[in-house]
Amino acid sequence: MIAHIVSSLPLPLQWALALLIFGGGLLVFVVRRSALRIAGGVAAICGACGLAASWVFSPALLVPAPYAVRVVSPAPGVEVGAPLTLTVCGVTAAGRLVPATSSQYYLAVILDGVQAPTVDVWHVPVDLAAGRHTIEVELVSPSHQSFNPPATFRETITVVPGATPAGPGSC
Repeated sequence: MIAHIVSSLPLPLQWALALLIFGGGLLVFVVRRSALRIAGGVAAICGACGLAASWVFSPALLVPAPYAVRVVSPAPGVEVGAPLTLTVCGVTAAGRLVPATSSQYYLAVILDGVQAPTVDVWHVPVDLAAGRHTIEVELVSPSHQSFNPPATFRETITVVPGATPAGPGSC
């Protein structure tokens, strides 16, 4: 789990680092033979160093986002009912709208300053209480890392009881 969050390595390498860290640590604390304890300690240290290096040298921290993001539904300034579905699109350099997520790009959704789980869908169901709400979305890597500069979009919506909920839109 830690390797997934702090590194942008392929999943098999993340599992290998986790195995080195936790398997080596387990050998240190469980095995009585000193040679195996030393080998376990070395494995755990190597795994931890590999994880730290993948985080420090991660390309996801150094590259710009492939496109900007924008909430296209609900439209800005429209009063909507709950529950609603946010439609988040990417905006290419040419101005074309594309779905914001793929296997390489996820969305971090922040509702009224509280981060919701990161999602890999561009239609995001949201159930909000009546009132004004600030919604912020950020395009992130699958390992939850921000691009540099970050691709974020912020919008304020008003949820009104009895109003029509915003459905999924299209990009």
